[in-house]
Amino acid sequence: MHRYDLVTLELFIAVVEEQSIAAAAERAHIAASAISRRISELEAMLGTELLVRHSKGIDLTEAGTALLHHARTIQGSVAVMDAELRDFASGLRGLIRVSANKSAIMESLPMELAGFLALHPLIRIDLEEGISPDIVQRVASNQADLGIFGGNIPAPGLQIVPYRHDELVVVLPRGHVLSGRASVAFADLLDHDFVCLERGSSIETLCRRAAEDLGSEVRVRVRVGSFEGQLRIIENGLGIGIVPRQVLEGQMRETGLTALALKDPWRLRPLHIGLRDHASLSRPARRLIAYLTQPSPNATAACRTGASCEGAPSLPSVPQLPSD
Repeated sequence: MHRYDLVTLELFIAVVEEQSIAAAAERAHIAASAISRRISELEAMLGTELLVRHSKGIDLTEAGTALLHHARTIQGSVAVMDAELRDFASGLRGLIRVSANKSAIMESLPMELAGFLALHPLIRIDLEEGISPDIVQRVASNQADLGIFGGNIPAPGLQIVPYRHDELVVVLPRGHVLSGRASVAFADLLDHDFVCLERGSSIETLCRRAAEDLGSEVRVRVRVGSFEGQLRIIENGLGIGIVPRQVLEGQMRETGLTALALKDPWRLRPLHIGLRDHASLSRPARRLIAYLTQPSPNATAACRTGASCEGAPSLPSVPQLPSD
């Protein structure tokens, strides 16, 4: 295996960017002959030319183009490493990359993260929102340390930690033909138009599979990218929707929406924390998992792992969403 020198790679990048060994030497405050010698030694080690030198400057060979790509990747990785180690030196103790679905972010996750960071002020959290299948992929490909997603979404290769349950309810525009009921079965909704989140989200997947089990399909009239947009469109009479109870309660104000309990057992939806390997997780990430899965002191705030959402009070007429 060849041994590469970081300084030589940086000088090679400078030569390519400046299109001149002399200009790169001026930029790096080093003699042009020293750069030329380093690149010649690199070419000798690799057994191939990297640059074609001519009177107007330089051109990259095919091997040089490949080296430039890898050299820039290495340069970027070293910069990230340096920044993170500087953070440790200044007292910061770690970064946790979390990818979570809309339900978790609209429910109590932000409050939980705030509580965790209050206890651990030297830890940073990079939180990214996504739909559940994309979150699984981010964790699997090491783009996130932890993922929070719907438990009905397959997560091959990931270790799963139960996080919580939430309860799904039906949202209708006020005056809808079904609005006089206290509860409704999903089968009774299939003759009506739906307003859904984007395809592949865990709630959309639950509804689609439930309809398939009944030998039917969901009549999607509108797809949106957020719960806020979904509720606004339902309020304006373009369809009905399925949303988490806690999301709905978090939006309460005077409005033209009505909420009904859903009778089907799958209304109690698990949310999972997914990770690649618990043993290789950083200590901050392990602490975060422990914090998120501890028993909740407030039973009404969320349906914790192993708890039931049974007995939650029926939703009244749902108030208006705030204006933009």
